[in-house]
Amino acid sequence: MFLTPHILVGAAIGAKTHNLGLIIILGIVSHFILDKIPHWDYINSGLRDFRETKNFKFLFMDLFKIGVDGLIGLSIAFLIIHQSHQMANLLFIVLGIFISILPDILLGFVHLFARRGLTQKYVKFHHQFLHSAELKQKEGKITFLNISTEILAIIISIIILFS
Repeated sequence: MFLTPHILVGAAIGAKTHNLGLIIILGIVSHFILDKIPHWDYINSGLRDFRETKNFKFLFMDLFKIGVDGLIGLSIAFLIIHQSHQMANLLFIVLGIFISILPDILLGFVHLFARRGLTQKYVKFHHQFLHSAELKQKEGKITFLNISTEILAIIISIIILFS
């Protein structure tokens, strides 16, 4: 799943949950639930294969896509937070956002820097358990089902943030 739904779900968790432990648990669980349902994802082979290829052009293109996606999600989240006068909850919201994208941040660092032992098991878990074979075959292809789940997650998060 791309970052924007993760960011908005994390913001909603942080805005409505003012318990740090619960924000951490719900943020991680929400990430894995969103990754388990059918979704669209852009292909990050430049990031994933950088250690072998050392291709900075493809790495930069992937980091640019990820950065734009993250900025869109953060912009939407903070615009809603500002409009709904939830600035008092900002610490909880930022924590919710960070925790909800932390599994992907860790995955990026593992791809770039360390693919041994426990880190390799994390990559395998993330790609085989969360992203089923059906999703891998459709990676990069937009279908009604896989884009609608992301749109639905975004809409529900926005409704929760405004409530």
